[in-house]
Amino acid sequence: MPTTSVDGLKVDYTDAGVGLPLVFVAGLFGSVEWFRYQLSGLSSRYRVLGYNLRPARGRADYSLDLLVHDLVRFLDKLKVHAAVVVGHTLGAMVALKFAAVHPERALAVVAVSAAASFVGVGEEDMLARLSPGEIEQESLLTRLWRRLAGARTAIDDDGDPLAYLARHGGAADRATVGARLRLLRKIDITPVLAELEAPTLVIAGARDWSRILGGSQLIDQGVVDSTIEVLEDADHFCFFTRHDIFNAVLDDFVSHKVPRT
Repeated sequence: MPTTSVDGLKVDYTDAGVGLPLVFVAGLFGSVEWFRYQLSGLSSRYRVLGYNLRPARGRADYSLDLLVHDLVRFLDKLKVHAAVVVGHTLGAMVALKFAAVHPERALAVVAVSAAASFVGVGEEDMLARLSPGEIEQESLLTRLWRRLAGARTAIDDDGDPLAYLARHGGAADRATVGARLRLLRKIDITPVLAELEAPTLVIAGARDWSRILGGSQLIDQGVVDSTIEVLEDADHFCFFTRHDIFNAVLDDFVSHKVPRT
């Protein structure tokens, strides 16, 4: 996986395909590897980008503004002026705030399994509802073995797709998880929704947490140019567990809402 430097921070990212840029922003526990099906399924039509959110590393200023700044600098580094930004949960908050602050750079926004606010929600509830399972951090030896043996496909993970997500979590250290949980519990982006000019697609799984389903509806109601899709028989990780339907919905939205130049 290639890496780049964003303000001195090493960032893992993916970049495949050509054409209209789609950039995927992971959520609370996610990593760029969670979007493997979007990379393989959409890169024949788009330039598909993804990157890992920064770890906390004891930063007192771990904030939504900092994460939005990282997204701007990441796009600058790859010489992408404007993109469709797709975010999952915390990543959706980053995408929505990015579109409000930098409207000229947001061709469209896709908010996946999202809510505008988690203020008042307990950390235990968020951990239980937003995690694919116990997040594992691979050792250097394990990573070397995987590289030599070849990466296993998602369907090889004991028949449980969430096992793959847990194995490839991007927020394995407690400091980062804690910082992201605190961030989620204190921010409310509801006020910025009315400022969004970019066409917005809100996607949720019908079997997701009621907080997410209700929050997705509120985002849809708050954004002027918004569409909402609730995927049947889909959960919080609908972009992965129902990637075929998810990709088709996203592709249809972008095809109709974002003009090709």
